[in-house]
Amino acid sequence: MAYGIIGRNRFMPSGLAQDGTRWILPLHVTLLLLLAAGAQPLGGIDRAMCQWDCGWYEQIARNGYDMPPRWTSDDYGQASWAFFPLYPLLLRAMIDLTGLGAHAAGLAIGAILFPVLVLLAATYMRDRVGDDGANGPFRTVMFLILPTGFWFRLPYTECLYGVLLLGMLMVLARGRTLAAMLLAALLCLTRPTGLVCVIVAALFHAFAPGMRAPGAGRPTRLVEGGVVILAGGTGLASFIFFLDHLLGDGLAFAHVQAAWGHQPHLPSFWIGYGFTHRRTLHLAIAALLEIGLIGWGLRIGWRMESCTLLATFLLAGSAGIMSIHRIVLGNPLAGMLLTIMADRAPPSWRRWLILLCLVLDCVFADSWLHGRRFLA
Repeated sequence: MAYGIIGRNRFMPSGLAQDGTRWILPLHVTLLLLLAAGAQPLGGIDRAMCQWDCGWYEQIARNGYDMPPRWTSDDYGQASWAFFPLYPLLLRAMIDLTGLGAHAAGLAIGAILFPVLVLLAATYMRDRVGDDGANGPFRTVMFLILPTGFWFRLPYTECLYGVLLLGMLMVLARGRTLAAMLLAALLCLTRPTGLVCVIVAALFHAFAPGMRAPGAGRPTRLVEGGVVILAGGTGLASFIFFLDHLLGDGLAFAHVQAAWGHQPHLPSFWIGYGFTHRRTLHLAIAALLEIGLIGWGLRIGWRMESCTLLATFLLAGSAGIMSIHRIVLGNPLAGMLLTIMADRAPPSWRRWLILLCLVLDCVFADSWLHGRRFLA
């Protein structure tokens, strides 16, 4: 059953606790406490969780965007222009409102937003596939403990991006166009892939038969989809105009990617490159698994979600192999497909799947806290 049809009739379904959402906060807090315990010997959870891009976000939050790029031995011409502004603005607001340090403020943002994301995902899956009263709790818990969900607990943009994306999809399906426009604009101020997600979702909203609710005519859907795309484009344009005023190059966020080794090529080129180098082999394998997951999503009828992931994969994969696993698998749509896949496994597998996810989450956490780059 298409999400768009149900979504117009209700946003938060009655009896939501049947989805297992009562487990969200206890499990979330438990995982954070375990993470804090593991990080204690490394200087505390807030310090140990701030790796790599976290430093860039904190610099933007405290000092704004750089004028010149960095030319130290570690940076090679890299610059803060590569990072979109919404998360650093939110980080600055959290610092000013709470008095927390930058590390703790970034951790607090994820700690607050992740339960919201899980609640949105549980609602989305319930509306998308229905609920027989038995599978809802498993889906909710599974989405929360997926090892790919570790990225949502980082002081990165993943959790904010996920909340905005699912929120936009759900209010658009319900016909709340103004709210969808606002969320689309904010999504496009969060990460470069925001606009492709907005475009795919809006096109499906306008043209896909299964996404049209009874009584909603095509002209109405065309207008709704068009203004949502326009709002997303306006969000991105505001960042472009800002960079043009600051640097004289509105596309500096794209041009500076070369400093990270990102060059335009077909994704197939970068996947092949990944298989020829030991340090990128896991990324190439992850890319193939992502293609398989997207294909499976199309097979089970999650067309809009799979096409959104495909567009994200193609955009990210056209610039390089680095971080493509985080960009795609760190999207909540991928997390929901993995959850549905687990939900369709034999019931006898469930306890073992939960155990596997918890073990992998511990492995990922330990790797991240000790500065191993394979998750970055």
